[in-house]
This record gives sequence, C-alpha cells and structure tokens, in this order.
Amino acid sequence: MLEERGRIVAIESDAIWVETIQRSACNGCEAKSGCGTGLLGDFFSSSTRVRAVLNGYPANKISLNDTAVIGIAENALTSSTLLVYLLPLVSLVLVALLGDYLFAEAGAVIGAVLGLLGGALGVRWYSRRQASNPTYTPVLLRIEHNSGHG
Repeated sequence: MLEERGRIVAIESDAIWVETIQRSACNGCEAKSGCGTGLLGDFFSSSTRVRAVLNGYPANKISLNDTAVIGIAENALTSSTLLVYLLPLVSLVLVALLGDYLFAEAGAVIGAVLGLLGGALGVRWYSRRQASNPTYTPVLLRIEHNSGHG
C-alpha cells in the first residue's frame, strides 16, 4: 500500500477530501538550500485535492485540518502507470509502422500522430470505465489528530 499524508479540507458521510502537497524528490537532500533543483521544486510545488473513502472509519471522529494518511494499492498505481505511458507509445509505433508500410514517409508521420491520439483516447476511455472501481480509489488508513480531538 502506497501512503501519502495530507490535510483534511472537507468531510462527507462516506469520504473525506484531502489536500496533499506535491514536492520534488530531492526534499530530503542535505544540500537543498544550495541546490537549484531544490529551489525550483519549492517554486513549482502545488497542492492537489483527493477524495478518499472512509474505509469504515467513523466520520464523527474526524475534524477539518487533521492530518490524514491515505493509501492506494501498489498494483493499481503500477498498472495505471503502465497503461498511461505504454498504450499511447505502442499505438504510436504500430500505427506509424502501418502508415509507413501503406503510404511511405508521410503515412508514417500521420500514422504516428493518429496512433498517439488513439492511444490517449484509449487511456481516457479506460480510465472513465474504471472510475468507480474500488481498486483505484484512495482509502483512509489513519488520522493523525492536530486539533486535540481523540
């Protein structure tokens, strides 16, 4: 299970909204203050709001601004990453090869563009079909209370 911490910004009956901060990978480096990459990472860091299901945790024991630890299954992230990167790439190459075989160089260029667009549309279609799949839904793992509630 991959975990991420964030601040609770909204509470629903069956889920919470968590604001996570995206940071650069080099935040743990000792040379961060003298490193251009670390400074750029701080400049471009942003927050993202994620909906996480309560997973049996009682909503009345959660307060706004508490720190929530949410998680998602590693295999869900791995399979999604492979799909997002490989499907457009493979479709680009295959349709470009087909275009080259049928129409020479111009066909390869047009085929590459069409293959990339087709792959991207395939990813979009698949992700919409999986939107309600609980495997791809972040879940609340635990709460780290900041507001003094117990």
